[in-house]
Amino acid sequence: MLINNSYSLATNIVNTIQNPALPIGTLIEEIPADIGRSYEGYKRGGIIEGAEKLRKEVMAAVVWLFGMPALRTVGDKICELVLKIPMNIDYSNAKEGNDSIRNSLKFLKENVIEASTPDVSELKNVSSKIIENVKKTDLNELVKKVTFAKKVTSISALVLNCIAMGIILPKFNQMLTRKKLAEMKNNSFKRRFETFDEFHEKIKNDNKKSPVSFTGLIQKVSADVSNYGLSGYVTYNVENNNVFRLLSTDVPMTGGRILTSRNGFEGLENFVMDASSAYFYNFCAGHVQGYLRNKFGIPNVNPVAVEAIRNSSESVVKDAIDNLRDIPSDTKEKLRHIFKSNNSLADEIYKQATYGKYGKINRFVKNSDIGFIDDSIITFLSKAKDICYKDGKFDYEEFKKFSKKVNRANSKFLTIGLTVAIFGLAIFVPKLTFWITKKLTGRNEFTGLADYSDLKKDKNNKNVNKS
Repeated sequence: MLINNSYSLATNIVNTIQNPALPIGTLIEEIPADIGRSYEGYKRGGIIEGAEKLRKEVMAAVVWLFGMPALRTVGDKICELVLKIPMNIDYSNAKEGNDSIRNSLKFLKENVIEASTPDVSELKNVSSKIIENVKKTDLNELVKKVTFAKKVTSISALVLNCIAMGIILPKFNQMLTRKKLAEMKNNSFKRRFETFDEFHEKIKNDNKKSPVSFTGLIQKVSADVSNYGLSGYVTYNVENNNVFRLLSTDVPMTGGRILTSRNGFEGLENFVMDASSAYFYNFCAGHVQGYLRNKFGIPNVNPVAVEAIRNSSESVVKDAIDNLRDIPSDTKEKLRHIFKSNNSLADEIYKQATYGKYGKINRFVKNSDIGFIDDSIITFLSKAKDICYKDGKFDYEEFKKFSKKVNRANSKFLTIGLTVAIFGLAIFVPKLTFWITKKLTGRNEFTGLADYSDLKKDKNNKNVNKS
């Protein structure tokens, strides 16, 4: 995350929320979603269901959002202590961007700094023991060792997170419910249903759980896997992609919750709730923003980049727009050509749009990310040209108004997208899930404690009468 005091508070906030490596946007959605789902559970099943739903959502949110980064950090520390290798380096693929692993190790070993990544500030705190080991070890061997260690820590963090989300937390939550029911029994609390232990013993053999398959969301994945290899693809995305971290946990978490469900209808609810939530958590806000941008003709461009350009002089902006006409097709960093009168502005945009990674020797920036930044700025300046040139003259004040309009619109679209996602997560999804259960069972009660044996008997009687 890169917060710069040179920019407005609103711009910094939007830029931080949009950082793909951070769970800020998901956290904004998570809090009202947890409250809404717990309240819907309370309305249906009283304090028992409300409390279980709240525990389930809060415990899952903590592990879901922060478990994988925390586990990976622990793994990195262990590797540094045991293997004496530096781990504060991004996993990299030289075919897709800068080779952060080799370049960082070469700097630590030989004090060689790549011209394209001159910032070595994040490697200055590497311990003397690690540096001593690096200096006496072959460079290629070091690269292999660090690459392998990063794969192990990332994949281990993913697997442990999935086990926690899919098995440990559901079992622990059910245990707490059993304890609460036992307390209520001791206090002579009368219920319409059996004790959980009796109920669970009775139904565990009655309900057969069918395997659930998950498909979709793999068009881009196959291409990336071919470039990185499966382990490399997982490692890169565990480090850099919050949506991947959440989705990669979602699938096994949902499967685990289904397998640990106390009956078939609870398993169905877990499937419907989790599967539909995956869309609202990870894609809904982005789709809403994309629709609104297309409808109102607003470019998808980093807000800090827009403000940085707006804060430049009139001549720099005018020259940049004029330079759009003759960009060489083979240019790797097109902003270098567009802002050739002020290359420090290109540096600033790349740095801010990559959330502080650009130029750092130990951070990996994909060529495709640079390409996206270039294209977004070109689109922004092209629209500005259409709007801000009047009678062949560039109107700088009109450009300032347009750039403010772009950032304000994108801020509004982000707010609308998050609001729609929150509504889906907190209200629509739980209501839909409970409605499906009610339609199937004819009853509106907590599925985790309900006895559906009568439904099975009715079904068997109907089959007998038909025969």
